[in-house]
Amino acid sequence: MILTPQRLVMTIFVMHSFVMTNWFPRIPDMQAKLGVGTGDLSLGLLGASIGTLVSLPFAGQIIEWLSARRAILVAFVFYGLAYALVGWAWNVPSLFAGLFLAGLFMPVVDVAMNVEADRIEATTGRRIMNTCHGFWSVGSIIGGLSGAAFASLEIDIRWHLAIVGAISIPIALAVAYRLPQLPVGLAQSEKSRFRIALPTLTLLPLCLFAFGMLLVEAAALDWSSLFLRSVMGATPFAAGVGFAAFTIAMAVGRFFGDWASGRFGPVAVARSCGVIGLVGLVALVTAPTFVQALAGLAAIGLGVSVAVPLAVSAAASRGDRPASVNVAALSLVSFSGFLVEPPLVGFGAEWSGSLRIGLALLLPAIVVSIILAGHVRRSVKASVPPNPLSELAA
Repeated sequence: MILTPQRLVMTIFVMHSFVMTNWFPRIPDMQAKLGVGTGDLSLGLLGASIGTLVSLPFAGQIIEWLSARRAILVAFVFYGLAYALVGWAWNVPSLFAGLFLAGLFMPVVDVAMNVEADRIEATTGRRIMNTCHGFWSVGSIIGGLSGAAFASLEIDIRWHLAIVGAISIPIALAVAYRLPQLPVGLAQSEKSRFRIALPTLTLLPLCLFAFGMLLVEAAALDWSSLFLRSVMGATPFAAGVGFAAFTIAMAVGRFFGDWASGRFGPVAVARSCGVIGLVGLVALVTAPTFVQALAGLAAIGLGVSVAVPLAVSAAASRGDRPASVNVAALSLVSFSGFLVEPPLVGFGAEWSGSLRIGLALLLPAIVVSIILAGHVRRSVKASVPPNPLSELAA
C-alpha cells in the first residue's frame, strides 16, 4: 500500500516545513523592499516567534477539542494563507503582523502532526518519530531551494509566497483527510483541565539545553541567506545552497539520531553534536570564503539536529509529571529562543556594524548547551532500532 499512515503523516511534516522555509531565502529581498536595517528587520521577524509563544500553551487544548487530524485540516489552511500574506508586507509593522498570524497557526499544526505520529506509532508498533522529523528537514531542503530559485528568477515575493500557499494547502488537506481516525485512547484518554505548563527546577536545565540549541538553529534559519548574500557576496541561488547545506546536515543527523543514541548514549551524542555546532558557528562567523561559510552552516545543521528529539524524549520519560506536561513546559522555554534570537542578532549586528558579530553573540548559548547536555539522559531506557532508517514505512 502506497498511502500508508506512516507516509501520510511524514508528508504533513514535509509540507509544514516547505511552507515556512520558502520564506527564509526571501528575507534579504524583504529587507530591500522595506528599505530597513537589520535592527528594524529583526523587529518584524519577531512576529513569528511571538505568535508561536502566544499559541503554544493553547495548542494542546485545541487539539483535544478538534482531534489531531481535524486540527491539521483547519490550522494548515490559515498557516498557508498567513505566509502568503507575509509577501504583501509594506512596512515593519505589517511584516510583524503577517508573521504573527503565521506563528499563531504554526504550533497547532506542529503539535497536531506530532500527536498523529505518536498515535500511528502506538497503532503500528513501529518507531517513526525521528524519521518524521527527518522528513521535516527534507521539506526544509525543498522549500529552501525553491525559495532560492524564485529569488534567482527575481519573481516578486508576493506572487512567490502566494504560489507556495496555492500548492501546499490543497496537498496538505488531501493528505490530512486520508489520515486514519485513530481511537482517542491512543493519545491522552483522560481529559484534564487546561493549564499552562511551567518547568520544574529539575526540568529547567534540560529546557536551557534545548533553548541554547534552538537559539542557534533559529539564527541559521533567519540570517544564513542574508549573511551569505550581504557578507559573503553570494548570489541568491548560492545563498539557497548554503541554506540547503544546513538543512541537509540537519536531516542526516535526525535520520541517524536514534541509532547513534542507542550505540553511544544520548548524552555523548548531544554533547558531540553540540561541539560540532560550536565549531560550525565559529567557522561561519570567521569565514573568509564562501566554501568555509558553507561548511560552517552544514556543521551547525548537524550540531543542532538531535537537540529537540533528545530533549523531548528526556522530558517525557521523567515520570514526575505526565509526559505531556513536561514536554509542553520544555517547548514553552526552548521555543522562546525564537523570540530572543532576532533582536539579539539583529541589533547586535546593527550596533557593531557587522552581522558576523551579531551571530558570534550566540557562542555563549551553545557553550552552555554543551555543558548541560548531561540532562538529556532518559529516565526510562528506550528501545533502539536496528539501523538508522528502520522506521521508514514499508
